[in-house]
Amino acid sequence: MNLISVDSVTRIRSGRTLLDNISFGIDEGEKLALIGINGCGKSTLLRILAGEEEIDGGTISRNRECRIAYLHQHDDFDRDHSIIEHILNRDSPLMRTVRDYEKAAERLAVDDGQEAHDRYDRLQAEMERLGCWELESRINSLLTELGIDNRHLKMGTLSGGMLKKVAIVHAFVAGGDLLFLDEPTNHLDIDTIVWLQDYLKKSSMAVVLVTHDRYFLDELCTGILEIDNESLYRYDGNYSRYLQSRAVREAVEKREQERLNTILKREMEWLQRGPRARTGKDRGRKNRVFDMMDRQTSEEVQSAEFSVYQRRLGKRVVDLINISKSFGGREVIPPFSYKFRRGERIGIVGPNGSGKSTFLNLLTERLSSDSGSVNRGINTHFGYFDQLTAQMPGDMKVLEYLKDKAELIKSDDGTTYTPAQLLERFLFPKSLHFTALSDLSGGEKRRLYLISIILQNPNFLILDEPTNDFDIRTLSLIEDFLMEYTGCLIVVSHDRYFLDRVTDFLFIFDGTGHIRGFAGNYSEYRQFLEEEKREEKKQIQQEKASTRVRTEKKKKAGFREKEEFSRIESEIESLEEEKISLENYFASAAPDPDKMAEAHRRYGMIETDLEIKMNRWEELAELMDS
Repeated sequence: MNLISVDSVTRIRSGRTLLDNISFGIDEGEKLALIGINGCGKSTLLRILAGEEEIDGGTISRNRECRIAYLHQHDDFDRDHSIIEHILNRDSPLMRTVRDYEKAAERLAVDDGQEAHDRYDRLQAEMERLGCWELESRINSLLTELGIDNRHLKMGTLSGGMLKKVAIVHAFVAGGDLLFLDEPTNHLDIDTIVWLQDYLKKSSMAVVLVTHDRYFLDELCTGILEIDNESLYRYDGNYSRYLQSRAVREAVEKREQERLNTILKREMEWLQRGPRARTGKDRGRKNRVFDMMDRQTSEEVQSAEFSVYQRRLGKRVVDLINISKSFGGREVIPPFSYKFRRGERIGIVGPNGSGKSTFLNLLTERLSSDSGSVNRGINTHFGYFDQLTAQMPGDMKVLEYLKDKAELIKSDDGTTYTPAQLLERFLFPKSLHFTALSDLSGGEKRRLYLISIILQNPNFLILDEPTNDFDIRTLSLIEDFLMEYTGCLIVVSHDRYFLDRVTDFLFIFDGTGHIRGFAGNYSEYRQFLEEEKREEKKQIQQEKASTRVRTEKKKKAGFREKEEFSRIESEIESLEEEKISLENYFASAAPDPDKMAEAHRRYGMIETDLEIKMNRWEELAELMDS
């Protein structure tokens, strides 16, 4: 079933054409990705599809039965709302009922009047009628899976990663046939990204997403929509299939461009031979020349392999000797020692809040260590690309900003480059060279900031979350640069593809204050963890089998087993009676809300105890029969 049809849509913003006469459709169950360079209109197209932004031409047809859910890149929230209040903050009958029920339950806890009881009873019945109990259960289940145990935390107290997790739950429980996700992996740790990837694969919803995570695209997508030079191209299959198909398209376009250039050159020579009698045929030939000039591809930036000349590292790079850091009595970095060597390429991974950025700040001595020392080699020069772009003078032009850092840049092979040439290699076309810094997008500022760090000629490069604000094309360019980089490299990233390409050793931050090393890239580390889990599972199964054999060897029950058997039967009977009593309480017309939570906790404990005792009863019963 078709959910949305886009026909000849054009969108112009601030005099710039973002989308020109594009057409495509979205069908039920499809998993599509929108890709393209920063500023090409990916987020704009998502807002257009959702009906949040107008178009300047064409038509969009939406299936009347299609319900749309949307995860924006930046989710708006009230800082004083709790997590559950934020999630329920949607204008639908289902959400309104759950919100009203939550408020009625809170009121009943402090107001024992008849009016409060009557309202609570009415809303409880409405919850039953609309099937809201399942919704509440789903919200709690999703929050638990994402590691959020307290749903009453205030939104204003949450970290960026926690806010993104809440936004994901907010979008998922809205209910819909079509889900839009704008940069859903930003600020998430790798384990959460893998969870999200698997969740969406199992979901029956159609999905259109914007992300730079290429493993995510490869695992999830059934199609790729690429915005390139105001046009939209559709490719069937995942990201790997897209790369193959795009290469074929570019080869065809290159041949066509070369043919066009050859004809144009010949025709321009004809035009320049001087005035002559213009017949109707000549006028037609002249018009064709101008048509071909219009068909020439617009300004395009061609990236190329590039490496800067690097200072030589000395015998000592950096020695960390028992450095540590605590905040508010909590140990974030335990005493840690490491001797960095020339040419090391280290990736740092771990959950949000595990101390990764703190570690980098200790290494570069932006932050003082509580213990130990940082001994930097005399020839070691850091280049630190942190998560906060340095303050840029808004009225300064792009080219002027780089010239202020260096007039000439020397590459490894001795070639010198001007700042303008370097800008082009990092995907800044000439049309942007004289643009004010205040007019650049966030991604363009981050890219310029990275170039300015490279110009400082560091021999120890540190990149803290470099993948958050860059498009796939920029990431590929940075990866190619880093592959040629011969200095020390440390990368903190949640982008598995990026880590696999540029690192060969990992520091694993486990979130409990421990750091361990792993020789290999991230995919090899995941494989190691899976093998470790398989071994643990195998060992548990072997221990169970061994216990079973020992039990079977025991020919008959002794006095103690007979006594335990008698006692456990009585305990099981007592627990089952208490369970029935609680079930009757839950089914009563107006259970006391003060006692309800405690009753649910007790019910869960009973079920656990019963399972344990029944398993033991079965073991003893076998002995009694032998």
